[in-house]
Amino acid sequence: MKVLLIGATGNVGLRLIPALHAHGHHVVAFVRSSSKLESLLPESMYRQVTVVQGSASDSESIKNAITTNNCDAVINAAGLSAVAPWSHTDFPAIFRSVVEGVQKAGEARGAPLRAWFLGGQGVLNYPGTEHMLSSYVPIFLEHGINYNLLKSLPPNAIEWSVYCPSTMVAESKSPATTKLSKLIASADVPAQWRDSWLSYVPLIGKPIVASMNAMRSTITLEQSADFMAADLESVDSPWIGKRVGTIDASR
Repeated sequence: MKVLLIGATGNVGLRLIPALHAHGHHVVAFVRSSSKLESLLPESMYRQVTVVQGSASDSESIKNAITTNNCDAVINAAGLSAVAPWSHTDFPAIFRSVVEGVQKAGEARGAPLRAWFLGGQGVLNYPGTEHMLSSYVPIFLEHGINYNLLKSLPPNAIEWSVYCPSTMVAESKSPATTKLSKLIASADVPAQWRDSWLSYVPLIGKPIVASMNAMRSTITLEQSADFMAADLESVDSPWIGKRVGTIDASR
């Protein structure tokens, strides 16, 4: 599969390149600076990548990158959410531009594109409720704005999934595939959630339980990259239209 990777020079993006190659995909990297990407990758890996320079804020450039290179799927790893609830970044604007570009490309090719978008664990529902975890621990709220945008799309506009990790750490300083176990995944709620009597404590109970589960949900950038790359091998993904929570199988 030909995959347009937006944000290829970031922490997740750099790990996605070897992961996508390992799963038989061809990477079309959409970056602001080709020289920066070249400086971050081993020469042999860089030579395997088709590089397109452009801005993730330009939906038309994204559409053209998809259609010109005949991409079958997109992974958006561009942008960072503000942490504090009172802070704001350009992440929602970038996200909207990517969504518009992917949607337009799908319309041009006559079929919706498969796409993975990066979110955060706070977008997942607190198990047993219809409320997002960010309702109880109000951080990284811009992920919720982005998820609501995807939900508002017409049916079959994009075959989207939102990857919703907790903390991600690097296994290696250089781009490489994971050496750890595969991830366990769950749709719309955190994987392998552990409830506690503390959840019944008024006001503070659910935030405490959510934080306890977040701490045990730490995974690596490489594991996350491998999960998304592996999913794109399948035409009929079980994660289309879903928020996806993951946890290390060994935890």
